[in-house]
Amino acid sequence: MSKIKAFFGKLFSPVRKFFHFLVATIKKFFAKLAETKVVKAIVKVLMYIPNKISARLTNSTRKAIWGIIFVVPFVIGFIYFFLMPFVYTIIYSLSWVENTGGLEFLGFDNYIFAFKEATARNSNWVSMSFAEWIVDSLIDLVTDIPIILVFSMIMAVVLNSSFKGRAAARAIFFIPVIFNSQAIDQAVSAYSSLANTMNSATNDLFSQMFNFKDFLVDAKMPPILVNFLGTASDKIYDIISYSGIQILIFLSAIQSVPRHLYEAAKMEGATQYEMFWKITFPMVTPMLLAASVYTVVDSFLRSPILSILNIYSGPTKSDVTDTTLGIGKLVEGTYQLTKYGINAAMAVIFTIVIALVLVVILGILSKVVFYYDE
Repeated sequence: MSKIKAFFGKLFSPVRKFFHFLVATIKKFFAKLAETKVVKAIVKVLMYIPNKISARLTNSTRKAIWGIIFVVPFVIGFIYFFLMPFVYTIIYSLSWVENTGGLEFLGFDNYIFAFKEATARNSNWVSMSFAEWIVDSLIDLVTDIPIILVFSMIMAVVLNSSFKGRAAARAIFFIPVIFNSQAIDQAVSAYSSLANTMNSATNDLFSQMFNFKDFLVDAKMPPILVNFLGTASDKIYDIISYSGIQILIFLSAIQSVPRHLYEAAKMEGATQYEMFWKITFPMVTPMLLAASVYTVVDSFLRSPILSILNIYSGPTKSDVTDTTLGIGKLVEGTYQLTKYGINAAMAVIFTIVIALVLVVILGILSKVVFYYDE
């Protein structure tokens, strides 16, 4: 290993020296430039008004002004990239939207259509309504959140311990986050059929070797627990893939726990199990809220409900595939609705559902959160 380091050190030594020389030269140039009379005069003119103002302001007022300056870009971005599009979405959901941008108020007709007539076929080619898609997404969310959070917590504790190859292990668990990016997803989308075939063959092979659900049934487990754990075992790849960010959140929280708490617990004879439940878990609970919010949002962003939103995202019938049902009534019938309005109505409903789920989850978890400073 030392020979390899020495080899690469000699290889990149000229490049490193060149960049150091370049940076030092640039620093010297700007330092000499700042000492010239012209630059000093320009700085004096530009700083005249700020110096006069700051001389009359108190320290707290100056801090408040700088705070406002730092917040202004966020406020502008929030208004321009979130608030305005959200307001326009609500307006579109209540209107007839023409391709030219014309609007005509329709009330809640788009929402009524979304709940009563909007349909799409799932992966099993079964037609499902928009409401059924939402219910299925909520059911998946209820099972995914506890599994992902528990798995992330366990892996964070393991990765925080000392062992050889810890850095590589951390990188391995974060790699699926990179491969779940849109760029990678688009790059490998052409091979989705091959991946599905391989996954089905793998699942069949492992199911023949060991059936986890049958094992739980033979162990006299309750049916609810059998279904829950069986579903979790079927989604083990997805659980690992979607736990990278949560592992990092919990890992950073564990590493911020004061070491003197563990030292005092060891002096009192506490075991690792007791230190986890009495120290680690209570100290990590504030980050449980952040991990839960991320898990909820990420789960909905991966939800199959987005497929029905994409179906109703265009203006005409020509861009609708054969997997759509009911769109002929919409375009050729007497409803006089556009898919822009329907898509906006579905997006608003989707947003409201996510907000309600977050409120419920935060309300439940806020009761178990422990703050060390309070």
